[in-house]
Formats: sequence, structure tokens, C-alpha cells
Amino acid sequence: MNWEQVLWKEYLFSNSPLEALHISFLKPILDPLAITFHHLGSSLFFMGLVSIIYLCVDRKLGIRMTLGLLLAGILNGTCKALLTSPRPIGLPYPAELGLVEGSYGFPSGHVQTAVVLYGTLFLHLRIFWVRMLTGFAILFMPIARMYVGLHFLGDVIGGFFLGLFVLFGLEFWLQKNPSLLVASGPAEAENQSKLKSYLLLLIAATLPTVLLQDPSQPESTNRSWEQVISASGSLAGFGIAILQNKRSGVDWKRATGIADFLVRIAIVVLGILVFYLAIGKLLNTLLPENPVARYLRYGIVCYYIGYLSPFLLKRIRGGTHLI
Repeated sequence: MNWEQVLWKEYLFSNSPLEALHISFLKPILDPLAITFHHLGSSLFFMGLVSIIYLCVDRKLGIRMTLGLLLAGILNGTCKALLTSPRPIGLPYPAELGLVEGSYGFPSGHVQTAVVLYGTLFLHLRIFWVRMLTGFAILFMPIARMYVGLHFLGDVIGGFFLGLFVLFGLEFWLQKNPSLLVASGPAEAENQSKLKSYLLLLIAATLPTVLLQDPSQPESTNRSWEQVISASGSLAGFGIAILQNKRSGVDWKRATGIADFLVRIAIVVLGILVFYLAIGKLLNTLLPENPVARYLRYGIVCYYIGYLSPFLLKRIRGGTHLI
């Protein structure tokens, strides 16, 4: 057996590094931390986080984070579906901690997303405590995913580097195309046809993902494609929202008081409850396991967060809560 096989079988895709993390005296600390980091990777948490940043902290930073999150989701789900790399087996930790995952293992989506989202915050919010927290989240997420027995060392390394690829690739692209982050307004009426072209291109690039699911494929493959469909629908909905905001010249500053912050959050929560949970449940009832319904559900809620939320806030008390 050569060194590549040893590296592959004994370290990168072996249970040994995962078992080595379970040191008895650290269990009371690592168990709750690992469970917390597992739930920090849920779509509902990320939806809430980017919504708060987008509406309450920095609109441009929120756009960066949302685009990074959705592109990472598409790339991660595609890699999982095509590579079909299994997760660790024979470990008691997931059952003991009450955690389960249905998709494939490589690359780790939690790690990839942590690098993209928290990396964006690290780069653009130059506040000491923010950088400490985001740096810790990026570094601890790979350990947490291995500790709970849901990913091999190779999975988290792959997720980490793919996250860096999305993070710096998006940063480079936005540096070359900064106009996406700028609210143009009616003054650029001559560019309306270009915006419509972008809108059609966005739909044409994302809508075909609904064809990826196939009942004849393994469940884990379809779970991975579900992630691609969800992220594609979200990208379409949020992208359309950003283009509409750009056309209308809608912009705002960070929330400066408790009242402004609470009103903005309330509008977001209301939309998530109605469009993500209520309408999502209705669509699942009417069209169970339907990829088109999934695409529409995520597209609608991200359109609400991106465009309808600021639209409503601009009309509450004359827009005093979103200046």
C-alpha cells in the first residue's frame, strides 16, 4: 500500500480521526457546541441571518452574503449528487446526539457555508468581536462536523476549500462588477432592457434545475438535488428582487434604534412565517415532493426578503423605519 492509499484510507476517509476527537473530559463542552453548530447550518437559520444583515446592518453586505450562500448551496449539492461519497458508518455519535443527515458526505455543506458566510462577515465587518466570533465559527465547524460523526476529515477539507473558492470568487466578481450593489434608480431608464435581459437569463439558468430529480435515483442523490433546486429557486427570487430594487433606486441605512430594528425584523419574520412555512406547507400538501413547488417556495420567500420587505417598510409610517 503506497502513501496515497494510506492517506486516503487511514486519515482522509477513515473513522479514526473522528474517534480521536472524543476525549471524555471534553465531552460536556463539545457535545452542546457540536449540536449548536449543527443547527447553525439549517436553512431557516441562514435565512434569518442574511435577512438581518440585509435589512438591519448593511444592504450591500447582505447581498454579498446571500449570493455567496446560494452559490455555495448550488455547488455543494451538485458535487454531492455527482460524487455520491458516503458518510461515516458504524459510529454511535449521530444517534447519541440525535442528529441525522440524508444527503451524501463530500463536500461538507456546513463547512463550506460557514467559510462563505462567516468569511464574508470577517472580511467586511472590521469589528474585533465580530472577527473573533466568525473566525472561531469557521475554524470550529470542521471539528464539530467530525465530532458528531457526520463527516470524514476529507469531507470537511473539501468543504473548506470549496468555501474559499466561492468566497474569493464572488469577491473578485463583485470587484469587477460593483454596479450590482448600487441602487441605480429611474435615472438609468435606458438600462431597463438590460435589466430585463438579466432577469430572463436568471430564470433560464435556474429553472431547469427542477428536472434534476428523478424517482429512479437513490434517495441520497435526490436529497442533494433538492438542495440545488432550493438554492436555485432562492437565487432566482432574490436576484429578481435585487434587479427590481436597482431599477427603483431603493436603498437604506442600518437600523439606528431599537424601534427600527424590531420593525424590520418583524416584517422579515412575518414574511418567513407566511411565505416559507405556511405557503411551503400548502405547496407540500398540494404538490408533495414536487421540485417545481420547491423551486417556487424558495423563490417566493427570497423575493419577499429581497424586495417586498423593503417595499413594505418604505410605506410604514412614511418609511421612517427604513431610511
